[in-house]
Amino acid sequence: MTGEADWPSPVRSWFAVTVLTLGYTVSFVDRTILSLLIDPIKADLGLSDTQIALLQGLAFGLFYTVMGMPLGWLVDRTSRRRVVAIGVTTWCLATAVCGLAGNFWHLFIARMGVGAGEASLSPAAISMIGDSFPPERRAFPISVYSMASSVGAGLALMVGGTVIQLISAQPRFALPLLGEVAPWQATFIIVGLAGLVVVVLLAFVTEPVRREALVREESGSGLIPHLNRHRGFHLRHLGGMALYCVLIYGVLSWMPAYFIRTFGWTPGQVGLRYGLVVTLFGGSGLAGAGWLASHLAIRGMRAASLKITGWSILIVTPLLVAACLAPDGWTALFILAPAMIAFTASGGLAVSALCEAAPGNLRGRTAALYYFVLGMVGLTVGPVSVALITEHVFGNPNALGPAIALTACVLGPIAGLLVLSAIKPFGRAVDALAKPAVTA
Repeated sequence: MTGEADWPSPVRSWFAVTVLTLGYTVSFVDRTILSLLIDPIKADLGLSDTQIALLQGLAFGLFYTVMGMPLGWLVDRTSRRRVVAIGVTTWCLATAVCGLAGNFWHLFIARMGVGAGEASLSPAAISMIGDSFPPERRAFPISVYSMASSVGAGLALMVGGTVIQLISAQPRFALPLLGEVAPWQATFIIVGLAGLVVVVLLAFVTEPVRREALVREESGSGLIPHLNRHRGFHLRHLGGMALYCVLIYGVLSWMPAYFIRTFGWTPGQVGLRYGLVVTLFGGSGLAGAGWLASHLAIRGMRAASLKITGWSILIVTPLLVAACLAPDGWTALFILAPAMIAFTASGGLAVSALCEAAPGNLRGRTAALYYFVLGMVGLTVGPVSVALITEHVFGNPNALGPAIALTACVLGPIAGLLVLSAIKPFGRAVDALAKPAVTA
């Protein structure tokens, strides 16, 4: 049995969570900044909405998903802090290289580099956090880490919008060594290089001791036997979250353009207004849901993370539909405030459930598989599905609102019900780990 004293000190553990959360924030800034730069990139490079969707989804998601599993294997076998440091350096430099792109394929390859670097972070971070906190207290720090997805997306909008506002007064912007570049190019370069501060902070993070020896390992404890043994949980959980991820990345990729095209807001206005809503309410949803799940778990509620995840998905669906069919921008923004609380609530809880159901020696690979499935489905299908519905169903580039609303109506209920159906098999997986280990 593991006592309080066997775990790392709270100061050390929360410092690691803080640095990893900052890294995740930077990763979301770098992956989502493109959503605010759609129109100037289209104008300069002559791209279509479908090509933009491929840059947001397939280009990033291809290497993000492909690299996830081998990096998860590496996370379970080597220094997690070193893996993260190399990944941060890779994606920050690749983001800066996006600013040097002269055509679609240059930008496509650079976005692949962003995806490859970011694939290293979450499997390592989830593994480190899982080894730093007892199971009943794990949901809150994981949700704090996952909160960076909303904070990062919001900051990408606010910082990107502000930078664009400051430098777009002139058609070209001068940077040291590089000479004159377009404002959208300068945005990529500045944002990408600024993220390298995370690498410096990682030097002060202490890697926690791996705790697989403290967790019962069932016979046939490899990843495939574990997944097969508890396939009822994993298939429903991963299936529901993958479908929800299609909706998530559809919203992240096209909501800024929805405000710009439908209501005539400038990128700077969208960045400050919508970005503030995403940061405050999205971040509150993640942190609040994590605190609530930990509180309920300490009080004895089983599968609190999954219950909150499933219900939050069902609740957000009508709110997204209402926001995307609103008569004016301010009404849409007002509806999106509570919607973002429910929209992000599942971010940390879904992966926290995986930590509860997986042995310690499989945690990195299980998290990598989770992000692989979500990335393969969500990142590659989400952005392009909204674009295709806009272009081929409604036949109008200004119909982004109805396209997002239709996506939510179809995917939200199915995803939420699938997650809720995983509660019973989840309980069986947790019970299997709780049984005393059999020794020879």
